[in-house]
Amino acid sequence: MTRIVIAHRSTFIRDVIRLQGVPRGVYVVGEAVRPTELIDLCRSECPDVAIIEADFEDGTEVESLLALVLATGARAVVVCDDPSPERLTRILALGASGYLRHDTTPDQVLEAVEAVAGGASVLGPTATATILEQWRRLREPALLPGVGVAPTLTPRELDVLVAMADGLPAKLVARRLGVAIKTVENHKIRIFDKLGVRSQAQAVALAIAHGLLAAQPATISAGE
Repeated sequence: MTRIVIAHRSTFIRDVIRLQGVPRGVYVVGEAVRPTELIDLCRSECPDVAIIEADFEDGTEVESLLALVLATGARAVVVCDDPSPERLTRILALGASGYLRHDTTPDQVLEAVEAVAGGASVLGPTATATILEQWRRLREPALLPGVGVAPTLTPRELDVLVAMADGLPAKLVARRLGVAIKTVENHKIRIFDKLGVRSQAQAVALAIAHGLLAAQPATISAGE
């Protein structure tokens, strides 16, 4: 048996979930309209799952309630139509186990409740797409900025880049190339600028993506 509390704006959704839930062993033990009612019900009824509107009529946002709900032992499924990734990630970071849109059907809500009660996390299609896009942006631009355009580096800059790919510090790069350390640092600055990166790891990753390191001979081995 799964016990739930609902704080949802739609009376119809609340009624349907209450009626359709019984055959599935999902029982509504409380319905709330105001934030204080939600918290009181979670404390008194100790539900397994709380279905919560992202925004209440009095202007209260779910972010200010999640800690109080979770403290009662309930897991939270938030219903929200805000498409911004900032709102989604903030709600998930605060501990919500589910994120659904208002157009989610009652049957889908019940499936989400069952999954969350069992310890899983549930995201609607829109939220899933948002999370995937954020993940790609964190991975690709951070590691491979400007990957679509092949940068132009001078032969000496390529030499420095190859040495960077070998993991050599500036001192050994300078020794390998027979130049001053300051010269190496200046080359690195220009390489970072051309590639649009901020670190040696990013520079090497982008160079590999463009094939810039292919067939670049080493002048002197690192141990020399």
